[in-house]
Formats: sequence, structure tokens, C-alpha cells
Amino acid sequence: MSIDQQRSDRRKLRAGMVFVLVLAGTALIGWGGLAAWQAVTQNNGSTASTLGVHMQNAAAVTGAINPVTCTDLTSPGACGVVFDASGIKPGYGPTQVGTVAITNIGTEASTFQLSLQSAVVSGDDGNWTAADDTLCSHLQLTVTDSTGHNVWLGSLAAMPNENITDSAGNLVWNSGATDTFSFSLALPGTANTDEDSMCTATFTWGQNGV
Repeated sequence: MSIDQQRSDRRKLRAGMVFVLVLAGTALIGWGGLAAWQAVTQNNGSTASTLGVHMQNAAAVTGAINPVTCTDLTSPGACGVVFDASGIKPGYGPTQVGTVAITNIGTEASTFQLSLQSAVVSGDDGNWTAADDTLCSHLQLTVTDSTGHNVWLGSLAAMPNENITDSAGNLVWNSGATDTFSFSLALPGTANTDEDSMCTATFTWGQNGV
């Protein structure tokens, strides 16, 4: 065998070994390698929750033994009446006719408002006519909180939306805060258009989270 042929055989052998090593390295990279360790950590059960605004309304007509209690969840549109004053005449009152205790039973601090949703005059007997529709306007309503502050003093029919405070005088009611509001009525000297009439009022208590 000539020297040139020996050199050629050695070059072929070296080239073959390089080719085999390249294939082996490629295989190890593709398969992740025989010594590729792995580690994993995991965070489970992450949550996000909300607060809620809820109120309790306990209405008691003056002289009643127990208040009628409701919440915004159980019967928001059917809470007890605030007052049931009958047989009144000019010069009546001012007389306390009922109370409402409002409590923040939600988990969020809130503001509260009292508003008159409606005040409608109707007939109390067969002598009433549709022209006699002034009683709700002539009735004087006083709403007082437990601190003695007058929430409203004026014509029942004209009562606007009023912000109300808790028993500590705070406009923002924390969870569990409460206050009791007293309602008084008076009927000063009026025209005969108030005869044989009945004023039916609907009051709404609003709550807004802060």
C-alpha cells in the first residue's frame, strides 16, 4: 500500500468519526440530553372576592308591639308601613306616628338616602271627589334621626332625596352601623279640600357602597 493511499484512508476514518460525533450530539440536543434536570413550582387557589351592600329595614307604627322587618334580599318592596294615622283633622299634631330603624348589614361601607317615592291622595269615603287632592301637600312631615337632627321638616309631598347619617352622625355607614328615624305628622288649618281624603305615601331607602 502506498503512502498516499494510507493518508487517504486515515482522512476517511477521521471524517467518518466526526460525522458520527455530530450525529450523536444532534441526537442528545433533540432529546433534551441524558443529564437535563427539571424543576417545577405551582401557585394554587388564588382568589379575588367582592364586598356587598345590604340593608335591614325595621318599621314600627307608633303603638305597635313589634316592628315589621325586611331586608333588600328578602322583601325589598314589601317592608312595613311607617304610619297609619286615621281620624285626623285640622290642628292635628305634630304627633309621632312611626319609626324606621335602618342597619347596614352588608360588608361594604355605604352612604344612605331617604326619599319620597310617591304621595297619592284618594278618597276615604263616598263624599270625596278627585278635585280634593291637597292632603299630601298640606300634611307637615318631620323626620328626625336618633341624634335629634331633622332630616326633613315640611310638606310631606315636597320631601326631597335626603342623605342620612348613622347613630354616630357619620355620613358613611360602616358595616353594622344603624340609626332609627322617627316620623311625625301635623295638619294645620286647611281648606275643605282635605275633607274625606287619604294620603298614601311610599318612602324609599337607598344605599350606595363607597
